[in-house]
Amino acid sequence: MAEMKQIVKLLQEQRRALVDQLAAVDRALAALGGKDAGVPVADADSFDDQDAELVSGDVRPTQVKARRTQTDAHKQAISAGKRRARHARDAAKGLVREVHADDFVPAVGRRGDPSAPRLVKRKP
Repeated sequence: MAEMKQIVKLLQEQRRALVDQLAAVDRALAALGGKDAGVPVADADSFDDQDAELVSGDVRPTQVKARRTQTDAHKQAISAGKRRARHARDAAKGLVREVHADDFVPAVGRRGDPSAPRLVKRKP
């Protein structure tokens, strides 16, 4: 039972020290913010937080910025960059033989393309 009283006494002393520190912080904030800083003023002798009072101050609403969206061109540039990076990784591993430019047209015709493939001779 004697240990319990010592523990309670020690905890009360620590709480008093913390409340003193909190009061010092409140005084510093009040000094920096002016007379109405809107911070709680703590009483060093009280043991419950209900004794703390709120000093009236200005309450300003915060504005939240709208979420930024990417344009289609930017999305395409990102995907092209990812594709080039993937190609560079594969080339470093030795898995890729040649690099095609963005304007590369394959020799095989595309579906729905009315023109003939590049390397096919046309008959007059």
